[in-house]
Amino acid sequence: MEKVDLEGIDYMWNEVFTWSKEQLKRFGKPYGKLRDLADPKFSKSARKPELEDVCSRSFEYMHFLMETVQSYRNACTNLQSQLIKNQETLINVQKELSECKSKKLESLEEVVRSLVANSVKDEFKSYSSVVSSSQPTAPTFCPEALKTVVETVIAEEDRSRNLIVFGLPEGDGEELETKVSEIFEEIGQKPKLEAQRIGKKKTDGATTRPVKVCVSSSLIVQQILANARNLRQSTKFKTVFLSPDRSPEQRESRRELIASMRARALEEPDKKFYIREGQIISANRND
Repeated sequence: MEKVDLEGIDYMWNEVFTWSKEQLKRFGKPYGKLRDLADPKFSKSARKPELEDVCSRSFEYMHFLMETVQSYRNACTNLQSQLIKNQETLINVQKELSECKSKKLESLEEVVRSLVANSVKDEFKSYSSVVSSSQPTAPTFCPEALKTVVETVIAEEDRSRNLIVFGLPEGDGEELETKVSEIFEEIGQKPKLEAQRIGKKKTDGATTRPVKVCVSSSLIVQQILANARNLRQSTKFKTVFLSPDRSPEQRESRRELIASMRARALEEPDKKFYIREGQIISANRND
């Protein structure tokens, strides 16, 4: 971009202003304007050398003025070109953000679609099993069963956006959402959330009630749970444990799985056991 010499323009402006005042004073018009010297009445009475000097200097200043105007025009043209480039860059960035948002929404839709499809499939299998065993010859479709399936799917989807926080100290007048936000920030997550204690509060205060947390999507829940193990290194929240919001059936299945894992750990003390995707996984302790 062509650089405009502002200091040079200020200097020339002051010089022109001073010179104009001097010329007006010289020709006996100290309170007039420079254009007064172009008055025919005045030019007839003025001496020719004096007018020539005024005209010469005026042309010099006019030339400088034209160059200054041209430099401003060039600068404005360059600014306009740069503005167009910046607008194009902004449009490209907006397009990329829109594409990224669309991909995330498509991914979320796919997860929800898969979850709903699997839940409906499981519920219909369960319903079909009951019907086939009770009425093998003439099964009939029950509207109440379909209602149960739909309610189960909706409840499952609602639970997929929840998680449970265990071990968070409880106090009177606590700002629960602020506490939970601090836990999530400890593992690099900052979602918008709603939180509430669940269960009946004990009068002796010996038991800390868990906290049910609701976020905007199941993907956020997955991200939080994937980083939950990092709380073990936290000095402030190392006793806090995060868990999915499971249904009563899922909790019972989880308890049985944990009991089975503990039994195997007693039988095989040289191995370590953990649960992954509903399965008990074992590995040598020295690995």
